Amino acid sequence: MDIIETINIINETYEYVYETYGSSNGNFNPIQTFTGGFCYEYYIILHRFFPFAKLMMQNDKMHCAALIDGEIYDVTGLREDSSNFHEVNGCDMEYIYNRYGFLNAGFKDVFNKMVVKNVYNKGNSFTKKRNKTA
Repeated sequence: MDIIETINIINETYEYVYETYGSSNGNFNPIQTFTGGFCYEYYIILHRFFPFAKLMMQNDKMHCAALIDGEIYDVTGLREDSSNFHEVNGCDMEYIYNRYGFLNAGFKDVFNKMVVKNVYNKGNSFTKKRNKTA
């Protein structure tokens, strides 16, 4: 599975779900949402498709991302500042749960279901159909 293609599908799906159902948190733009407090939620989604991914945190604790195949990825794609990250430890997890945002349950459920469908059905996803008719 291609990491960048998966990230693009996740981001397109987020836009579709937000546009269709709205949300009480986050923003229409997935980059703004998942770099603005909801980065751990994005890691969880990436981890679903890349179960060997490790959770990494910026040294200033302002962002987290996924270490996959020796590279760090987040909603923006491949990160170039990998030396600014460390592998998450127990204290970091406590910080994440206390400080980072979590998507509301209803939005999260719909989003997660559509992400799985769209990633595994690349050519026949809601987002691909939407983009073809746009």
